[in-house]
Amino acid sequence: MMTFTKKAVVAAVATASVAGGIQIAAAPTAGAAAYNFGAIAVASNGATGRSWDYPSRSAAERAALNSCGWGSCRVLASFANGCGAVAETRTSFQGGTGRSLYAAQRSATSLAGGGFIKVWVCTSGHL
Repeated sequence: MMTFTKKAVVAAVATASVAGGIQIAAAPTAGAAAYNFGAIAVASNGATGRSWDYPSRSAAERAALNSCGWGSCRVLASFANGCGAVAETRTSFQGGTGRSLYAAQRSATSLAGGGFIKVWVCTSGHL
């Protein structure tokens, strides 16, 4: 036999699940770091492909290459929890990475010896 208190708890839980749904989130395990990977690929003709928020570096690189869509595409920037950028000069493309967009752009232009930023991308929360 159910007591009044148990009935009240059951009714409250039923009402909450109907009204707003019960949300249960699994907490990350201790010491586990959450990584979001991204990449930028560039083809010799200047076509680009970007990816962000992938669960692994290899998946992000594959997605960027697929997005680029040309046989000459190659990954120039690959990163985790940050940003990537590609600088273009008259003769080449150079990738750079950093924890922020500014840092990635600065890295790319520094490594290229100048030029301008052709493409950039950041994982969630790292603009």
